[in-house]
Amino acid sequence: MENLINLRHLDISNTSHLKMPLHLSKLKSLQELVGANFLLGGRGGWRMEDLGEAHYLYGSLSILELQNVVDRREALKANTREKNHVEKLSLKWSENDADNSQTERDILDELLPHTDIKELKISGYRGTQFPNWLADRSFLKLVKLSLSNCKDCFSLPALGQLPCLKFLSIREMHRITEVTEEFYGSPSSRKPFNSLEELEFAAMPEWKQWHVLGNGEFPALQGLSIEDCPKLMGKLPENLCSLTELVISSCPELNLEMPIQLSSLKKFEVDGSPKAGVLFDEAELFTSQVKGMKQIEELCISDCNSLTSLPTSTLPSTLKTIRICHCRKLKLETSVADMNSNMFLEELTLDGCDSISSAELVPRARTL
Repeated sequence: MENLINLRHLDISNTSHLKMPLHLSKLKSLQELVGANFLLGGRGGWRMEDLGEAHYLYGSLSILELQNVVDRREALKANTREKNHVEKLSLKWSENDADNSQTERDILDELLPHTDIKELKISGYRGTQFPNWLADRSFLKLVKLSLSNCKDCFSLPALGQLPCLKFLSIREMHRITEVTEEFYGSPSSRKPFNSLEELEFAAMPEWKQWHVLGNGEFPALQGLSIEDCPKLMGKLPENLCSLTELVISSCPELNLEMPIQLSSLKKFEVDGSPKAGVLFDEAELFTSQVKGMKQIEELCISDCNSLTSLPTSTLPSTLKTIRICHCRKLKLETSVADMNSNMFLEELTLDGCDSISSAELVPRARTL
């Protein structure tokens, strides 16, 4: 490819099997490179100087094998803060132990992106703390942030003060034991996570407590997913008035306190989290809780043996889908005749519910 001396525009995004040309310096006419993947170090690998000299990067940029960067001075040579046409930046370390956590933080500190960045992904970072720039309010265009496999970090930055953040994913943070008040940021006129629409926590084996401010945080949150957090206890943020989807999976110690206000919820999924399933423990409680979900369309409950009754005659008219799996104490409360009025229900799945002996189910459900 280095023979294409008149090449001006090169787009290699979505081409995972195509290696980026090593001799970019020979492409004298190149003005725009989209979807670049810089694999650092090793035989034939890139240097940070090469990345720093690439002034024509557009769209997405991935910098891989960052464990091969020695120190702050080498990281500075990448000149990431000047790459104003890069909208999506991915920084990735391989799973090697770090010799010096401060050096790791210094390296990430120098990989500060331009303030026009829209999406940022950090994976495999080996420091114990994140640099301050990650929560900088000047990132006015940052809408999507993913932190994954940062196994040595013991605290989260003040992400609540990012003004335009809409999507946040936090996964595989093995040393996090608490999500503290620091997560929300310093007090300001804006509510914490003012623009956030989707929040995901997953694979957090030591996470025990989520500190809730109760000051109207997450006013725009539509989707909340908490998965594989076996030690998490306590409660969720209150008054999630915009929440439309809630997923709780493999969180056996998470005990939701009642009542929880989820009036906008359309989908509620509880899987392998029996203490969260106590929301539906008794028929009266089930009815009360579901009635509070005035827009509920889909209800999925799995592996919750506290669920004993399904009061189908009082389900809200918005409910279209019910999936209940491996709830071994569940019994149907009403007869088929009583359930005929529930013509709104389109799908009913009962799987592995041993206490139900026959198909005394909704005869007009589209899927059964």
